[in-house]
Amino acid sequence: MIRRRTQLPLKNNERGVTMILVVLAMLSMLGIIALAIDVITLYSARSETQRAADSAALTAAKMLVDMGVTTDPTATVPTAAQIDAATKAAQSVATNLSIAARRIQTSDVTLVFPGTGSPTFAVNPKVTVTVQNANLPTFFSRIWNRAPLTVRASATAEGFNASNSATVAAGGNAVPIIARGVKPFLIPNCDPNPAHAGVACGGAATFFDRVTGVITNPGPAPTGIIGETFTLISDCTIPGCTPGPPTTSAPAILKYYPVQMSPTASACPTSCLGPTTFENNIECSNPTPISCGTTVTAPAVNQLLLDDTVFPDGHFGPAQDGVECLIHQDPGNGQDVLNTGPPLTYPLQIQVGSNHLLAGTVLSTNDLVTTSDSLVTIPVYDQTGASDRPTSAVGVNVIGFLQVFIVDAFGGGGPKAGQFDVTVVNVSGCGNAASGTPVMAGSAVPVRLIQQ
Repeated sequence: MIRRRTQLPLKNNERGVTMILVVLAMLSMLGIIALAIDVITLYSARSETQRAADSAALTAAKMLVDMGVTTDPTATVPTAAQIDAATKAAQSVATNLSIAARRIQTSDVTLVFPGTGSPTFAVNPKVTVTVQNANLPTFFSRIWNRAPLTVRASATAEGFNASNSATVAAGGNAVPIIARGVKPFLIPNCDPNPAHAGVACGGAATFFDRVTGVITNPGPAPTGIIGETFTLISDCTIPGCTPGPPTTSAPAILKYYPVQMSPTASACPTSCLGPTTFENNIECSNPTPISCGTTVTAPAVNQLLLDDTVFPDGHFGPAQDGVECLIHQDPGNGQDVLNTGPPLTYPLQIQVGSNHLLAGTVLSTNDLVTTSDSLVTIPVYDQTGASDRPTSAVGVNVIGFLQVFIVDAFGGGGPKAGQFDVTVVNVSGCGNAASGTPVMAGSAVPVRLIQQ
Protein backbone atom coordinates (compact mmCIF):
# COMPACT_ATOMS: atom_id res chain seq x y z
CA MET A 1 0.00 0.00 0.00
CA ILE A 2 1.35 3.32 -1.03
CA ARG A 3 0.85 6.25 1.28
CA ARG A 4 0.64 9.74 -0.12
CA ARG A 5 1.99 12.51 1.89
CA THR A 6 -0.18 15.58 2.21
CA GLN A 7 1.97 18.67 2.02
CA LEU A 8 0.85 21.31 4.51
CA PRO A 9 1.20 24.98 3.47
CA LEU A 10 4.18 26.66 4.90
CA LYS A 11 3.35 29.09 7.67
CA ASN A 12 6.18 31.24 6.46
CA ASN A 13 3.92 32.33 3.57
CA GLU A 14 1.66 34.21 6.03
CA ARG A 15 4.39 36.21 7.57
CA GLY A 16 3.95 40.03 7.12
CA VAL A 17 0.22 39.99 6.39
CA THR A 18 -0.61 41.63 9.70
CA MET A 19 1.93 44.34 9.05
CA ILE A 20 0.36 45.09 5.69
CA LEU A 21 -3.10 45.31 7.24
CA VAL A 22 -1.81 47.61 9.94
CA VAL A 23 -0.14 49.86 7.37
CA LEU A 24 -3.32 50.01 5.30
CA ALA A 25 -5.38 50.83 8.40
CA MET A 26 -2.92 53.52 9.43
CA LEU A 27 -3.04 55.05 5.98
CA SER A 28 -6.83 55.11 6.14
CA MET A 29 -6.74 56.66 9.59
CA LEU A 30 -4.21 59.25 8.48
CA GLY A 31 -6.44 60.14 5.54
CA ILE A 32 -9.43 60.56 7.84
CA ILE A 33 -7.37 62.62 10.29
CA ALA A 34 -6.02 64.76 7.44
CA LEU A 35 -9.52 65.35 6.15
CA ALA A 36 -10.72 66.21 9.66
CA ILE A 37 -7.89 68.73 10.14
CA ASP A 38 -8.68 70.49 6.88
CA VAL A 39 -12.44 70.45 7.55
CA ILE A 40 -11.87 71.95 11.02
CA THR A 41 -9.60 74.56 9.44
CA LEU A 42 -12.32 75.45 6.96
CA TYR A 43 -15.02 75.69 9.63
CA SER A 44 -12.78 77.78 11.87
CA ALA A 45 -11.89 80.10 8.99
CA ARG A 46 -15.56 80.39 8.07
CA SER A 47 -16.46 81.45 11.63
CA GLU A 48 -13.62 84.00 11.72
CA THR A 49 -14.70 85.38 8.36
CA GLN A 50 -18.31 85.72 9.50
CA ARG A 51 -17.29 87.51 12.68
CA ALA A 52 -15.19 89.93 10.65
CA ALA A 53 -18.08 90.58 8.26
CA ASP A 54 -20.49 91.14 11.17
CA SER A 55 -18.15 93.58 12.89
CA ALA A 56 -17.42 95.48 9.70
CA ALA A 57 -21.11 95.72 8.74
CA LEU A 58 -22.12 97.04 12.16
CA THR A 59 -19.28 99.57 12.07
CA ALA A 60 -20.28 100.78 8.59
CA ALA A 61 -23.93 101.12 9.61
CA LYS A 62 -22.90 103.01 12.76
CA MET A 63 -20.88 105.40 10.61
CA LEU A 64 -23.93 106.06 8.41
CA VAL A 65 -25.97 106.78 11.56
CA ASP A 66 -23.26 109.12 12.84
CA MET A 67 -23.36 110.91 9.50
CA GLY A 68 -27.04 111.74 9.94
CA VAL A 69 -28.47 109.50 7.23
CA THR A 70 -31.32 108.29 9.44
CA THR A 71 -32.70 111.78 10.03
CA ASP A 72 -32.92 112.79 6.38
CA PRO A 73 -36.11 111.34 4.83
CA THR A 74 -35.04 112.44 1.35
CA ALA A 75 -31.95 110.20 1.40
CA THR A 76 -32.83 107.09 -0.58
CA VAL A 77 -29.17 106.07 -0.89
CA PRO A 78 -26.04 107.29 0.91
CA THR A 79 -23.99 110.07 -0.66
CA ALA A 80 -20.48 109.54 -2.00
CA ALA A 81 -18.98 111.05 1.16
CA GLN A 82 -21.10 108.82 3.38
CA ILE A 83 -20.15 105.72 1.38
CA ASP A 84 -16.46 106.63 1.57
CA ALA A 85 -16.59 107.14 5.34
CA ALA A 86 -18.52 103.91 5.94
CA THR A 87 -16.15 101.95 3.69
CA LYS A 88 -13.07 103.23 5.48
CA ALA A 89 -14.61 102.48 8.89
CA ALA A 90 -15.52 98.91 7.89
CA GLN A 91 -12.09 98.24 6.40
CA SER A 92 -10.38 99.69 9.46
CA VAL A 93 -12.19 97.24 11.75
CA ALA A 94 -11.79 94.23 9.47
CA THR A 95 -8.06 94.71 8.85
CA ASN A 96 -7.42 94.43 12.58
CA LEU A 97 -8.74 90.86 12.46
CA SER A 98 -7.31 87.64 11.02
CA ILE A 99 -8.57 84.60 9.14
CA ALA A 100 -6.57 81.39 9.69
CA ALA A 101 -3.70 83.41 11.17
CA ARG A 102 -3.60 85.69 8.11
CA ARG A 103 -4.37 89.37 8.63
CA ILE A 104 -7.33 90.59 6.57
CA GLN A 105 -6.31 93.00 3.81
CA THR A 106 -8.21 96.06 2.62
CA SER A 107 -8.78 94.34 -0.74
CA ASP A 108 -10.51 91.46 1.07
CA VAL A 109 -13.36 93.75 2.23
CA THR A 110 -16.09 94.93 -0.15
CA LEU A 111 -19.22 96.94 0.63
CA VAL A 112 -22.56 97.25 -1.13
CA PHE A 113 -25.20 99.82 -0.20
CA PRO A 114 -28.55 98.36 -1.21
CA GLY A 115 -30.59 101.44 -0.29
CA THR A 116 -33.75 101.18 1.73
CA GLY A 117 -36.08 99.28 -0.58
CA SER A 118 -39.00 101.51 0.37
CA PRO A 119 -39.48 105.05 -0.93
CA THR A 120 -41.93 105.76 1.90
CA PHE A 121 -39.42 104.91 4.63
CA ALA A 122 -36.10 106.18 3.41
CA VAL A 123 -34.35 106.75 6.72
CA ASN A 124 -32.87 103.34 7.50
CA PRO A 125 -29.50 102.96 5.76
CA LYS A 126 -28.36 99.42 5.03
CA VAL A 127 -24.92 98.15 4.14
CA THR A 128 -23.75 94.67 3.11
CA VAL A 129 -20.12 93.77 3.81
CA THR A 130 -18.37 90.78 2.25
CA VAL A 131 -15.06 89.53 3.65
CA GLN A 132 -12.97 86.81 2.02
CA ASN A 133 -9.65 84.99 2.20
CA ALA A 134 -8.72 83.74 -1.26
CA ASN A 135 -5.63 81.81 -0.18
CA LEU A 136 -6.76 79.68 2.72
CA PRO A 137 -3.95 77.38 3.92
CA THR A 138 -4.66 73.65 3.82
CA PHE A 139 -2.51 70.78 4.98
CA PHE A 140 -3.45 67.53 3.28
CA SER A 141 -6.17 68.28 0.74
CA ARG A 142 -3.55 69.84 -1.53
CA ILE A 143 -2.44 66.28 -2.33
CA TRP A 144 -5.54 65.95 -4.48
CA ASN A 145 -6.05 69.59 -5.46
CA ARG A 146 -3.35 72.23 -5.44
CA ALA A 147 -5.74 75.09 -6.18
CA PRO A 148 -6.03 77.54 -3.20
CA LEU A 149 -9.27 77.49 -1.24
CA THR A 150 -11.41 80.58 -0.73
CA VAL A 151 -13.59 81.29 2.28
CA ARG A 152 -16.17 84.07 2.07
CA ALA A 153 -18.89 85.51 4.34
CA SER A 154 -21.33 88.40 4.14
CA ALA A 155 -23.38 90.38 6.65
CA THR A 156 -25.97 93.13 6.26
CA ALA A 157 -26.47 95.74 8.96
CA GLU A 158 -28.99 98.52 9.34
CA GLY A 159 -29.14 101.78 11.21
CA PHE A 160 -32.70 101.67 12.53
CA ASN A 161 -34.63 104.87 13.19
CA ALA A 162 -38.15 104.31 14.48
CA SER A 163 -39.39 107.59 12.97
CA ASN A 164 -42.08 106.95 10.35
CA SER A 165 -41.75 103.16 10.69
CA ALA A 166 -45.57 103.08 10.90
CA THR A 167 -45.68 103.48 7.11
CA VAL A 168 -44.01 100.12 6.51
CA ALA A 169 -44.65 98.07 9.66
CA ALA A 170 -47.33 95.39 9.79
CA GLY A 171 -50.58 96.84 11.14
CA GLY A 172 -49.49 100.39 10.44
CA ASN A 173 -48.00 100.94 13.89
CA ALA A 174 -44.52 102.29 14.53
CA VAL A 175 -41.81 99.90 15.70
CA PRO A 176 -40.64 100.74 19.24
CA ILE A 177 -37.04 100.85 20.39
CA ILE A 178 -35.60 100.17 23.82
CA ALA A 179 -32.61 102.29 24.80
CA ARG A 180 -30.16 101.92 27.69
CA GLY A 181 -27.85 104.45 29.26
CA VAL A 182 -30.57 107.10 29.06
CA LYS A 183 -29.96 110.26 31.09
CA PRO A 184 -32.58 111.38 33.67
CA PHE A 185 -33.59 114.56 31.80
CA LEU A 186 -37.19 114.15 30.59
CA ILE A 187 -38.25 116.76 28.02
CA PRO A 188 -41.62 117.47 26.38
CA ASN A 189 -42.09 117.03 22.66
CA CYS A 190 -41.45 120.76 22.08
CA ASP A 191 -38.78 122.18 19.79
CA PRO A 192 -37.51 125.44 21.38
CA ASN A 193 -36.11 126.81 18.10
CA PRO A 194 -38.03 130.08 17.50
CA ALA A 195 -37.84 129.47 13.74
CA HIS A 196 -39.84 126.24 14.13
CA ALA A 197 -43.33 127.48 14.98
CA GLY A 198 -46.22 125.22 15.94
CA VAL A 199 -48.84 124.54 18.57
CA ALA A 200 -46.75 122.64 21.13
CA CYS A 201 -45.89 124.23 24.46
CA GLY A 202 -47.57 127.50 23.57
CA GLY A 203 -46.34 128.04 20.02
CA ALA A 204 -43.40 125.70 19.50
CA ALA A 205 -43.05 122.96 16.90
CA THR A 206 -42.75 119.32 17.91
CA PHE A 207 -39.62 117.24 17.49
CA PHE A 208 -41.72 114.53 15.85
CA ASP A 209 -45.36 113.61 15.30
CA ARG A 210 -46.88 112.35 18.57
CA VAL A 211 -48.70 109.49 16.78
CA THR A 212 -46.46 108.32 13.94
CA GLY A 213 -43.07 109.51 15.15
CA VAL A 214 -42.36 111.29 11.85
CA ILE A 215 -39.67 113.96 12.36
CA THR A 216 -41.30 117.38 12.11
CA ASN A 217 -38.32 119.33 10.76
CA PRO A 218 -35.89 116.79 9.30
CA GLY A 219 -32.46 117.59 7.99
CA PRO A 220 -29.74 120.00 9.12
CA ALA A 221 -30.25 123.30 10.90
CA PRO A 222 -31.30 126.06 10.54
CA THR A 223 -34.32 124.69 8.68
CA GLY A 224 -34.00 121.22 10.22
CA ILE A 225 -33.51 119.84 13.71
CA ILE A 226 -30.05 118.28 13.26
CA GLY A 227 -27.34 120.58 14.57
CA GLU A 228 -29.81 122.76 16.45
CA THR A 229 -28.42 124.04 19.77
CA PHE A 230 -30.55 125.00 22.77
CA THR A 231 -30.37 125.33 26.53
CA LEU A 232 -31.81 122.86 29.05
CA ILE A 233 -32.81 123.93 32.55
CA SER A 234 -35.04 122.19 35.06
CA ASP A 235 -38.78 122.89 35.31
CA CYS A 236 -38.75 122.70 39.12
CA THR A 237 -39.51 124.98 42.00
CA ILE A 238 -38.32 124.25 45.51
CA PRO A 239 -38.59 122.50 47.90
CA GLY A 240 -37.57 119.31 46.10
CA CYS A 241 -39.13 119.57 42.66
CA THR A 242 -42.61 120.96 42.19
CA PRO A 243 -43.08 120.63 38.42
CA GLY A 244 -44.19 123.56 36.34
CA PRO A 245 -45.98 123.30 32.96
CA PRO A 246 -43.96 122.20 29.90
CA THR A 247 -42.28 125.37 28.69
CA THR A 248 -40.03 126.79 26.01
CA SER A 249 -38.76 130.36 25.95
CA ALA A 250 -36.56 132.65 23.91
CA PRO A 251 -33.95 132.59 22.65
CA ALA A 252 -33.87 128.76 22.67
CA ILE A 253 -34.59 127.35 26.13
CA LEU A 254 -36.38 124.10 26.96
CA LYS A 255 -37.23 122.99 30.48
CA TYR A 256 -36.75 119.38 31.59
CA TYR A 257 -37.97 117.30 34.52
CA PRO A 258 -35.66 115.17 36.70
CA VAL A 259 -37.01 111.61 36.63
CA GLN A 260 -36.72 108.52 38.76
CA MET A 261 -34.55 105.72 37.45
CA SER A 262 -33.38 102.52 39.02
CA PRO A 263 -30.40 103.15 41.34
CA THR A 264 -28.31 100.58 39.48
CA ALA A 265 -26.10 102.94 37.50
CA SER A 266 -22.85 101.40 36.30
CA ALA A 267 -19.65 102.49 34.58
CA CYS A 268 -19.27 105.31 37.11
CA PRO A 269 -16.11 107.42 37.15
CA THR A 270 -14.57 107.11 40.60
CA SER A 271 -13.89 110.85 40.72
CA CYS A 272 -17.62 111.66 40.66
CA LEU A 273 -20.28 109.68 42.51
CA GLY A 274 -22.50 112.51 43.75
CA PRO A 275 -24.72 112.18 46.83
CA THR A 276 -28.04 111.72 44.96
CA THR A 277 -29.34 109.02 42.61
CA PHE A 278 -30.22 111.74 40.10
CA GLU A 279 -26.63 112.97 39.95
CA ASN A 280 -25.27 109.42 39.75
CA ASN A 281 -27.53 108.70 36.78
CA ILE A 282 -26.10 111.76 35.02
CA GLU A 283 -22.50 110.82 35.68
CA CYS A 284 -22.86 107.08 35.08
CA SER A 285 -24.52 104.74 32.58
CA ASN A 286 -27.85 103.42 33.88
CA PRO A 287 -28.68 100.02 32.29
CA THR A 288 -32.44 100.39 32.88
CA PRO A 289 -34.12 99.71 29.49
CA ILE A 290 -36.41 102.59 28.49
CA SER A 291 -38.98 101.81 25.79
CA CYS A 292 -40.83 104.33 23.67
CA GLY A 293 -44.47 104.16 22.67
CA THR A 294 -45.42 100.70 23.90
CA THR A 295 -46.41 98.73 26.98
CA VAL A 296 -43.46 96.53 27.85
CA THR A 297 -42.56 93.81 30.29
CA ALA A 298 -40.33 94.59 33.26
CA PRO A 299 -37.52 95.44 33.67
CA ALA A 300 -38.15 97.68 30.65
CA VAL A 301 -40.31 100.72 31.32
CA ASN A 302 -42.13 103.14 29.03
CA GLN A 303 -43.39 105.56 31.67
CA LEU A 304 -41.20 107.79 33.79
CA LEU A 305 -42.00 109.35 37.16
CA LEU A 306 -40.86 112.71 38.50
CA ASP A 307 -38.03 112.66 41.00
CA ASP A 308 -39.42 115.19 43.48
CA THR A 309 -36.68 114.53 46.05
CA VAL A 310 -34.10 116.61 44.20
CA PHE A 311 -33.81 120.22 43.10
CA PRO A 312 -31.39 120.05 40.14
CA ASP A 313 -30.43 123.70 39.84
CA GLY A 314 -28.13 125.91 41.87
CA HIS A 315 -24.40 126.46 42.17
CA PHE A 316 -22.74 123.10 42.89
CA GLY A 317 -26.18 121.52 42.52
CA PRO A 318 -26.67 117.96 41.20
CA ALA A 319 -27.26 119.02 37.59
CA GLN A 320 -24.22 121.26 37.43
CA ASP A 321 -21.91 118.82 39.22
CA GLY A 322 -23.26 115.78 37.38
CA VAL A 323 -22.95 117.27 33.89
CA GLU A 324 -19.51 118.74 34.58
CA CYS A 325 -18.27 115.36 35.76
CA LEU A 326 -19.86 113.49 32.84
CA ILE A 327 -18.27 115.67 30.15
CA HIS A 328 -14.99 116.25 32.09
CA GLN A 329 -15.56 120.00 32.39
CA ASP A 330 -13.30 120.75 35.31
CA PRO A 331 -12.41 123.40 36.29
CA GLY A 332 -14.85 125.13 33.96
CA ASN A 333 -13.36 123.76 30.72
CA GLY A 334 -11.38 120.84 29.31
CA GLN A 335 -14.41 119.03 27.84
CA ASP A 336 -14.60 117.71 24.27
CA VAL A 337 -15.76 120.21 21.62
CA LEU A 338 -18.18 119.42 18.79
CA ASN A 339 -17.46 121.22 15.52
CA THR A 340 -20.99 122.40 14.77
CA GLY A 341 -20.42 124.43 11.61
CA PRO A 342 -23.00 125.50 10.59
CA PRO A 343 -23.95 123.16 9.13
CA LEU A 344 -23.13 120.22 11.37
CA THR A 345 -20.67 118.03 9.47
CA TYR A 346 -20.70 114.25 9.30
CA PRO A 347 -19.07 112.11 10.42
CA LEU A 348 -19.12 114.08 13.64
CA GLN A 349 -15.93 116.03 14.21
CA ILE A 350 -15.28 116.11 17.94
CA GLN A 351 -12.12 117.71 19.22
CA VAL A 352 -10.50 115.94 22.15
CA GLY A 353 -10.50 118.15 25.24
CA SER A 354 -7.61 118.46 27.66
CA ASN A 355 -9.57 116.47 30.29
CA HIS A 356 -10.43 113.59 27.93
CA LEU A 357 -9.63 110.28 29.58
CA LEU A 358 -7.22 109.34 26.77
CA ALA A 359 -5.69 112.80 26.25
CA GLY A 360 -1.93 112.64 26.58
CA THR A 361 -1.78 108.87 26.05
CA VAL A 362 -3.55 107.39 23.03
CA LEU A 363 -4.91 110.77 21.93
CA SER A 364 -3.72 114.35 21.96
CA THR A 365 -5.69 117.48 22.73
CA ASN A 366 -7.59 118.72 19.64
CA ASP A 367 -7.40 115.34 17.90
CA LEU A 368 -10.60 114.60 15.98
CA VAL A 369 -12.75 111.66 17.12
CA THR A 370 -16.32 110.57 16.34
CA THR A 371 -17.55 109.64 19.81
CA SER A 372 -17.42 111.21 23.25
CA ASP A 373 -18.80 111.00 26.79
CA SER A 374 -20.61 114.23 25.90
CA LEU A 375 -22.90 112.29 23.51
CA VAL A 376 -25.99 111.25 25.49
CA THR A 377 -29.56 110.03 24.94
CA ILE A 378 -32.47 111.84 26.58
CA PRO A 379 -36.15 110.74 26.57
CA VAL A 380 -39.03 112.72 25.07
CA TYR A 381 -42.61 112.43 26.40
CA ASP A 382 -46.06 113.31 25.06
CA GLN A 383 -47.22 116.43 26.93
CA THR A 384 -50.65 116.22 25.26
CA GLY A 385 -51.55 112.98 27.04
CA ALA A 386 -53.65 112.49 30.17
CA SER A 387 -51.13 114.60 32.11
CA ASP A 388 -49.07 117.42 30.63
CA ARG A 389 -46.25 116.81 33.13
CA PRO A 390 -44.95 113.94 35.27
CA THR A 391 -45.49 113.62 39.00
CA SER A 392 -43.97 111.25 41.52
CA ALA A 393 -47.20 109.20 41.42
CA VAL A 394 -48.33 109.47 37.78
CA GLY A 395 -45.89 108.85 34.98
CA VAL A 396 -45.92 110.09 31.39
CA ASN A 397 -45.36 108.07 28.21
CA VAL A 398 -42.00 108.18 26.49
CA ILE A 399 -42.58 108.56 22.73
CA GLY A 400 -39.05 109.01 21.45
CA PHE A 401 -35.45 110.02 22.10
CA LEU A 402 -32.98 112.73 21.23
CA GLN A 403 -29.28 112.06 20.94
CA VAL A 404 -27.51 115.26 21.90
CA PHE A 405 -23.99 116.50 22.45
CA ILE A 406 -23.63 118.38 25.74
CA VAL A 407 -21.69 121.50 24.86
CA ASP A 408 -21.08 122.80 28.38
CA ALA A 409 -22.60 123.37 31.79
CA PHE A 410 -22.95 126.88 33.17
CA GLY A 411 -20.13 126.98 35.66
CA GLY A 412 -21.18 129.83 37.92
CA GLY A 413 -23.95 130.61 40.36
CA GLY A 414 -27.01 132.79 40.05
CA PRO A 415 -30.18 132.06 38.06
CA LYS A 416 -28.27 130.17 35.34
CA ALA A 417 -26.70 127.67 37.72
CA GLY A 418 -27.67 124.16 36.65
CA GLN A 419 -28.44 124.90 33.02
CA PHE A 420 -26.45 123.36 30.17
CA ASP A 421 -26.36 123.67 26.39
CA VAL A 422 -26.89 120.77 23.98
CA THR A 423 -26.66 120.22 20.21
CA VAL A 424 -29.04 117.75 18.56
CA VAL A 425 -27.22 114.96 16.71
CA ASN A 426 -30.01 112.44 16.08
CA VAL A 427 -33.79 112.22 16.53
CA SER A 428 -35.81 109.02 16.86
CA GLY A 429 -39.58 109.16 17.31
CA CYS A 430 -41.77 106.15 18.07
CA GLY A 431 -45.07 107.97 18.56
CA ASN A 432 -47.63 106.91 21.16
CA ALA A 433 -48.92 103.85 19.30
CA ALA A 434 -45.74 101.87 18.65
CA SER A 435 -46.17 98.13 19.03
CA GLY A 436 -44.60 94.86 18.02
CA THR A 437 -41.17 93.51 18.85
CA PRO A 438 -38.94 96.34 20.10
CA VAL A 439 -35.49 96.94 18.66
CA MET A 440 -32.85 96.96 21.39
CA ALA A 441 -30.49 99.92 21.39
CA GLY A 442 -27.69 101.57 23.25
CA SER A 443 -28.57 104.97 21.81
CA ALA A 444 -31.35 106.89 20.11
CA VAL A 445 -30.68 105.17 16.77
CA PRO A 446 -29.75 101.50 17.17
CA VAL A 447 -27.61 99.53 14.73
CA ARG A 448 -28.52 95.89 14.10
CA LEU A 449 -27.64 92.93 11.92
CA ILE A 450 -30.54 91.97 9.68
CA GLN A 451 -28.89 89.28 7.55
CA GLN A 452 -25.87 87.00 7.73
